[in-house]
Amino acid sequence: MKFKHILFAISIATLTACGTATKENNEHNHEVETHEHNHEHSTHKHVHGSDCKDHNHASAHDHSTHNHDSHNHDTHNHDHAIHNHDNHDSHAENSDEIAFSEQKAKHFGIKTEKVTKGTFCDIIKVSGKILPAQSDESVIAAKSSGILKLNANAIEGKQVAAGTSIGSISSQNIAGGDANEVARINFDAAKRELDRITPLYKDKIITEREYNQAKQIYDQAKAAMTTTSGAGSSATSNIAGTITQMLAKDGEFVETGAPIAVVSKNAKLILRAELPNRYASMIHSIKSANFKPAYTEEVYDLSKLNGKIVSNKNLSVVSPGYIPINFEFTNTASIIPGSYAEIYLVGTTKNNCITLPLSAITEEEGFFFVYEKVHHEAYMKKEVKTGMNNGETIEILSGVNEGDEIVTQGAILIKLASQAGSVPGHSHEH
Repeated sequence: MKFKHILFAISIATLTACGTATKENNEHNHEVETHEHNHEHSTHKHVHGSDCKDHNHASAHDHSTHNHDSHNHDTHNHDHAIHNHDNHDSHAENSDEIAFSEQKAKHFGIKTEKVTKGTFCDIIKVSGKILPAQSDESVIAAKSSGILKLNANAIEGKQVAAGTSIGSISSQNIAGGDANEVARINFDAAKRELDRITPLYKDKIITEREYNQAKQIYDQAKAAMTTTSGAGSSATSNIAGTITQMLAKDGEFVETGAPIAVVSKNAKLILRAELPNRYASMIHSIKSANFKPAYTEEVYDLSKLNGKIVSNKNLSVVSPGYIPINFEFTNTASIIPGSYAEIYLVGTTKNNCITLPLSAITEEEGFFFVYEKVHHEAYMKKEVKTGMNNGETIEILSGVNEGDEIVTQGAILIKLASQAGSVPGHSHEH
């Protein structure tokens, strides 16, 4: 019985303590709720149970959570500051826009142009070669038969003045080596041939090239009449220029009139384009050409070099299935004859065309894109359909409109920035 009385007393004491603690804790929880309400934390909840110690622990835990949330709030503010810092350098309001600050654009040389409509021409891209102009060349020929003795200056690429000798021909100790008689016979033959074709040339029955060749042989034969002697003759250049070809070797026996070397003034050159047969119907619409020699990235415009079509006939043997188109132009840009070139044949002019520099175009997996400046610090990637290009500009068939501001220089940098998510070479410093 005594033991039962003791248990009853303990129970009463416990209930009393719990009632007191519950009251205190309810007051405390009211303060917590007020505190959380002031801080607008709606997630805090009271857990009312029979165990007061657990309830107090929960309250304390909520307090620590609140303080921890306050810490996170500060961290959030820090992240927000970082975010603002990034936007300060290159801000874009639309997720599809590519951020690139004006400062960085200026630093990296980004340039834009307003799209306008204008004229463009049909373009056929072909290959070809740069050749010396026939009218600009002189052949050094043997004035008599004999053994050729070349001088030290008789090498390709060597510049010579008019009247410069590159070798001599000796007929001594050679049976029948009467140079004067041979020179006279060659002169007579050359004169007869020139007299025969001159009226044909005037009637446009033969080409200018054929006439010039006959005249050149005549001039050489005439010069040989005055320079030959019993001992031989001298091989001299009639013009100032560069030796482009050596056609005879030192110590070789040469006949009268045999070519020894070719000298070119390089003042005029020939651009020979090889047009595939499938474009034969367009040959009469071709007016000019642009070309890029293999040794440079520079594109030359024949219209700026006094270029003109001189013939659609062969200057030399070309590949079967191709039509040679020859342009003569002034060599004002130190263009090297003998070089291969990419050639852009210019045809019929078209109006109301949108064109852009080739530098504005980027390619990804066979698709073509440009970058439009949508505001002062943001660009938009746009897919375009392209047409022909002339080596410098390209026709835009769709994708941009007149008035759009398009990146024409530095487009590759905008592309890299969009792929990397940051401006190349840019870093944040805190």
